[in-house]
Amino acid sequence: MRDNIITVTLEEPSHYLGPEAESWAHRLYRIKVALAYYHHRSWLYRCISRTQIENAHRGFIAEIGCGSGYFLSLLEKWFPKSGIIGFDYDPRLLNRAKQQTSRCLLIQGNAEKTLPFFDGSIAALIILHVIEHLYQPEFFISEAARVLSPGGILLIATPNPTGIGARVMKSRWTGWREDHVSLCSPKDWTSIFERWGFSRVYGGTTWLSGIPVFRKFPLALLNYLPLLLFGTLPWDRGEAFVGLFRRNGKGS
Repeated sequence: MRDNIITVTLEEPSHYLGPEAESWAHRLYRIKVALAYYHHRSWLYRCISRTQIENAHRGFIAEIGCGSGYFLSLLEKWFPKSGIIGFDYDPRLLNRAKQQTSRCLLIQGNAEKTLPFFDGSIAALIILHVIEHLYQPEFFISEAARVLSPGGILLIATPNPTGIGARVMKSRWTGWREDHVSLCSPKDWTSIFERWGFSRVYGGTTWLSGIPVFRKFPLALLNYLPLLLFGTLPWDRGEAFVGLFRRNGKGS
Protein backbone atom coordinates (compact mmCIF):
# COMPACT_ATOMS: atom_id res chain seq x y z
CA MET A 1 0.00 0.00 0.00
CA ARG A 2 2.86 2.41 0.78
CA ASP A 3 4.03 2.20 -2.84
CA ASN A 4 0.62 3.02 -4.32
CA ILE A 5 0.26 6.69 -3.46
CA ILE A 6 -1.47 8.47 -6.32
CA THR A 7 0.52 11.40 -7.66
CA VAL A 8 -1.25 14.31 -9.34
CA THR A 9 -0.21 17.80 -10.37
CA LEU A 10 -1.74 20.62 -8.35
CA GLU A 11 -1.47 24.24 -9.43
CA GLU A 12 -0.80 25.80 -6.02
CA PRO A 13 2.41 24.93 -4.15
CA SER A 14 1.94 23.26 -0.79
CA HIS A 15 2.93 25.28 2.28
CA TYR A 16 3.17 22.23 4.50
CA LEU A 17 6.03 20.23 3.02
CA GLY A 18 8.60 21.34 5.57
CA PRO A 19 12.39 21.41 5.05
CA GLU A 20 14.11 19.03 2.65
CA ALA A 21 15.02 15.67 4.17
CA GLU A 22 18.50 15.24 5.67
CA SER A 23 19.11 18.99 5.83
CA TRP A 24 20.02 20.75 9.09
CA ALA A 25 16.74 22.63 8.87
CA HIS A 26 14.97 19.28 8.65
CA ARG A 27 16.74 17.93 11.74
CA LEU A 28 15.99 21.08 13.72
CA TYR A 29 12.36 21.01 12.60
CA ARG A 30 11.99 17.41 13.81
CA ILE A 31 13.29 18.46 17.24
CA LYS A 32 10.84 21.39 17.29
CA VAL A 33 7.92 19.09 16.43
CA ALA A 34 8.94 16.54 19.07
CA LEU A 35 9.03 19.26 21.74
CA ALA A 36 5.75 20.77 20.59
CA TYR A 37 3.92 17.45 20.72
CA TYR A 38 5.58 15.87 23.76
CA HIS A 39 2.49 16.39 25.91
CA HIS A 40 0.24 14.86 23.25
CA ARG A 41 1.97 11.56 23.96
CA SER A 42 1.13 11.78 27.66
CA TRP A 43 -2.52 12.51 26.93
CA LEU A 44 -2.82 9.64 24.48
CA TYR A 45 -1.03 7.21 26.81
CA ARG A 46 -3.41 8.06 29.64
CA CYS A 47 -6.55 7.78 27.54
CA ILE A 48 -5.97 4.81 25.23
CA SER A 49 -6.31 1.52 27.03
CA ARG A 50 -3.76 -1.25 26.65
CA THR A 51 -6.52 -3.50 25.28
CA GLN A 52 -7.26 -1.02 22.50
CA ILE A 53 -3.60 -0.62 21.61
CA GLU A 54 -2.79 -4.34 21.49
CA ASN A 55 -6.02 -5.60 19.92
CA ALA A 56 -5.36 -5.94 16.20
CA HIS A 57 -8.91 -4.91 15.33
CA ARG A 58 -9.11 -1.88 17.63
CA GLY A 59 -5.55 -0.68 17.86
CA PHE A 60 -5.31 1.64 14.86
CA ILE A 61 -4.26 5.24 15.40
CA ALA A 62 -5.07 7.60 12.52
CA GLU A 63 -4.03 11.18 11.86
CA ILE A 64 -6.37 13.16 9.61
CA GLY A 65 -4.48 15.82 7.69
CA CYS A 66 -1.13 14.20 8.42
CA GLY A 67 0.79 16.58 6.16
CA SER A 68 4.46 15.72 5.76
CA GLY A 69 4.34 12.99 8.39
CA TYR A 70 6.32 14.54 11.25
CA PHE A 71 3.69 13.66 13.84
CA LEU A 72 3.20 10.23 12.24
CA SER A 73 6.88 9.48 12.79
CA LEU A 74 6.39 10.24 16.49
CA LEU A 75 3.32 8.01 16.67
CA GLU A 76 5.36 5.14 15.23
CA LYS A 77 7.82 5.44 18.11
CA TRP A 78 5.23 6.03 20.82
CA PHE A 79 2.94 3.15 19.81
CA PRO A 80 5.13 0.38 18.31
CA LYS A 81 2.34 -2.23 18.63
CA SER A 82 -0.35 -0.15 16.94
CA GLY A 83 -1.18 0.26 13.30
CA ILE A 84 -0.54 3.89 12.29
CA ILE A 85 -2.53 5.51 9.48
CA GLY A 86 -1.85 8.84 7.79
CA PHE A 87 -4.68 10.48 5.82
CA ASP A 88 -4.30 13.62 3.71
CA TYR A 89 -5.81 15.32 0.68
CA ASP A 90 -2.50 16.33 -0.95
CA PRO A 91 -0.49 13.48 -2.54
CA ARG A 92 2.70 15.57 -2.41
CA LEU A 93 2.46 15.67 1.36
CA LEU A 94 1.86 11.92 1.47
CA ASN A 95 4.96 11.35 -0.63
CA ARG A 96 6.95 13.42 1.86
CA ALA A 97 5.31 11.51 4.75
CA LYS A 98 6.47 8.29 3.12
CA GLN A 99 10.05 9.54 3.52
CA GLN A 100 9.49 10.40 7.20
CA THR A 101 7.90 7.12 8.29
CA SER A 102 8.71 3.42 8.13
CA ARG A 103 5.47 1.47 8.61
CA CYS A 104 2.51 3.85 8.24
CA LEU A 105 -0.40 3.13 5.94
CA LEU A 106 -0.82 6.33 3.92
CA ILE A 107 -4.20 7.14 2.37
CA GLN A 108 -5.18 9.99 0.08
CA GLY A 109 -8.68 11.30 0.64
CA ASN A 110 -11.01 14.11 1.64
CA ALA A 111 -11.88 14.51 5.33
CA GLU A 112 -15.26 15.96 4.33
CA LYS A 113 -16.31 12.66 2.79
CA THR A 114 -16.87 9.21 4.27
CA LEU A 115 -13.68 8.07 5.98
CA PRO A 116 -12.28 4.81 4.54
CA PHE A 117 -12.27 2.98 7.90
CA PHE A 118 -14.50 0.24 9.30
CA ASP A 119 -16.96 1.05 12.06
CA GLY A 120 -15.27 1.02 15.46
CA SER A 121 -11.84 0.22 14.00
CA ILE A 122 -9.86 3.20 15.31
CA ALA A 123 -8.56 3.58 18.87
CA ALA A 124 -7.47 7.20 18.45
CA LEU A 125 -8.20 9.79 15.79
CA ILE A 126 -6.00 12.88 15.64
CA ILE A 127 -6.80 16.04 13.69
CA LEU A 128 -4.39 18.91 14.33
CA HIS A 129 -5.17 22.29 12.77
CA VAL A 130 -7.34 20.78 10.07
CA ILE A 131 -10.94 20.97 11.28
CA GLU A 132 -11.03 24.73 10.74
CA HIS A 133 -10.52 24.04 7.00
CA LEU A 134 -13.65 21.89 6.72
CA TYR A 135 -16.85 23.42 5.39
CA GLN A 136 -18.87 20.71 7.11
CA PRO A 137 -17.00 19.87 10.32
CA GLU A 138 -20.04 18.14 11.82
CA PHE A 139 -20.01 15.59 9.00
CA PHE A 140 -16.42 14.79 9.90
CA ILE A 141 -17.36 14.54 13.59
CA SER A 142 -20.17 12.13 12.73
CA GLU A 143 -17.66 10.02 10.80
CA ALA A 144 -15.26 10.17 13.73
CA ALA A 145 -18.00 8.84 16.01
CA ARG A 146 -18.60 6.00 13.54
CA VAL A 147 -15.02 4.84 13.07
CA LEU A 148 -13.84 5.20 16.68
CA SER A 149 -14.18 2.19 18.94
CA PRO A 150 -16.30 2.65 22.09
CA GLY A 151 -14.14 4.66 24.46
CA GLY A 152 -11.93 5.74 21.56
CA ILE A 153 -10.13 9.08 21.70
CA LEU A 154 -10.34 12.11 19.42
CA LEU A 155 -7.59 14.74 19.76
CA ILE A 156 -8.06 18.07 18.01
CA ALA A 157 -6.19 21.37 17.81
CA THR A 158 -7.62 24.44 16.12
CA PRO A 159 -7.20 28.25 16.22
CA ASN A 160 -9.23 30.01 18.89
CA PRO A 161 -11.16 33.04 17.56
CA THR A 162 -12.15 34.07 21.09
CA GLY A 163 -8.57 34.14 22.41
CA ILE A 164 -6.63 37.19 23.51
CA GLY A 165 -4.60 37.17 20.29
CA ALA A 166 -7.73 37.47 18.13
CA ARG A 167 -9.15 40.18 20.38
CA VAL A 168 -5.96 42.25 20.39
CA MET A 169 -5.02 41.84 16.74
CA LYS A 170 -8.60 42.05 15.41
CA SER A 171 -8.57 41.81 11.58
CA ARG A 172 -4.77 41.32 11.62
CA TRP A 173 -4.99 38.09 13.62
CA THR A 174 -3.33 35.30 11.62
CA GLY A 175 -6.23 32.96 12.32
CA TRP A 176 -8.49 35.01 10.06
CA ARG A 177 -7.71 33.36 6.72
CA GLU A 178 -9.79 32.53 3.68
CA ASP A 179 -9.20 28.81 4.18
CA HIS A 180 -10.22 28.92 7.85
CA VAL A 181 -13.91 28.45 7.19
CA SER A 182 -14.92 26.83 10.49
CA LEU A 183 -13.63 28.71 13.50
CA CYS A 184 -15.39 28.16 16.83
CA SER A 185 -14.74 28.93 20.47
CA PRO A 186 -13.60 26.10 22.77
CA LYS A 187 -17.06 26.15 24.37
CA ASP A 188 -18.80 25.80 21.00
CA TRP A 189 -16.51 22.97 19.87
CA THR A 190 -17.24 21.13 23.10
CA SER A 191 -21.00 21.51 22.56
CA ILE A 192 -20.74 20.21 18.99
CA PHE A 193 -18.75 17.14 20.00
CA GLU A 194 -21.11 16.40 22.86
CA ARG A 195 -24.06 16.45 20.43
CA TRP A 196 -22.35 13.68 18.50
CA GLY A 197 -21.82 11.43 21.50
CA PHE A 198 -18.44 12.55 22.81
CA SER A 199 -17.39 13.49 26.33
CA ARG A 200 -14.67 16.08 26.89
CA VAL A 201 -11.73 14.55 28.73
CA TYR A 202 -9.53 17.63 28.60
CA GLY A 203 -9.67 21.06 27.06
CA GLY A 204 -7.21 23.90 27.21
CA THR A 205 -5.58 26.51 25.04
CA THR A 206 -2.07 27.61 24.24
CA TRP A 207 -0.64 30.99 25.22
CA LEU A 208 -0.14 34.30 23.32
CA SER A 209 1.65 33.48 20.06
CA GLY A 210 -1.09 35.28 18.09
CA ILE A 211 0.41 38.59 19.26
CA PRO A 212 3.63 39.17 17.26
CA VAL A 213 5.64 40.61 20.16
CA PHE A 214 5.22 37.32 22.03
CA ARG A 215 6.97 35.49 19.20
CA LYS A 216 10.14 37.55 19.60
CA PHE A 217 12.88 37.34 22.23
CA PRO A 218 12.68 37.96 25.17
CA LEU A 219 8.87 37.82 25.45
CA ALA A 220 8.90 34.61 23.40
CA LEU A 221 10.29 32.92 26.52
CA LEU A 222 7.12 33.87 28.40
CA ASN A 223 5.07 32.38 25.59
CA TYR A 224 6.84 29.12 24.84
CA LEU A 225 8.24 28.07 28.23
CA PRO A 226 4.78 27.37 29.75
CA LEU A 227 3.89 25.36 26.66
CA LEU A 228 7.02 23.24 26.96
CA LEU A 229 6.24 22.62 30.64
CA PHE A 230 2.49 22.02 30.43
CA GLY A 231 1.50 21.61 26.78
CA THR A 232 -1.57 23.82 27.16
CA LEU A 233 -3.03 25.95 29.91
CA PRO A 234 -6.45 25.39 31.54
CA TRP A 235 -8.09 28.52 30.16
CA ASP A 236 -10.11 29.48 27.07
CA ARG A 237 -8.26 32.64 26.01
CA GLY A 238 -5.10 31.22 24.45
CA GLU A 239 -4.16 31.12 20.78
CA ALA A 240 -5.27 27.59 19.93
CA PHE A 241 -7.77 25.19 21.46
CA VAL A 242 -6.55 21.66 22.18
CA GLY A 243 -9.33 19.25 23.06
CA LEU A 244 -9.33 15.58 23.98
CA PHE A 245 -12.69 13.86 23.58
CA ARG A 246 -13.80 10.30 24.28
CA ARG A 247 -16.43 8.50 22.24
CA ASN A 248 -19.21 7.44 24.59
CA GLY A 249 -20.30 3.84 24.71
CA LYS A 250 -19.34 0.54 26.25
CA GLY A 251 -15.64 0.51 27.04
CA SER A 252 -15.40 4.23 27.85
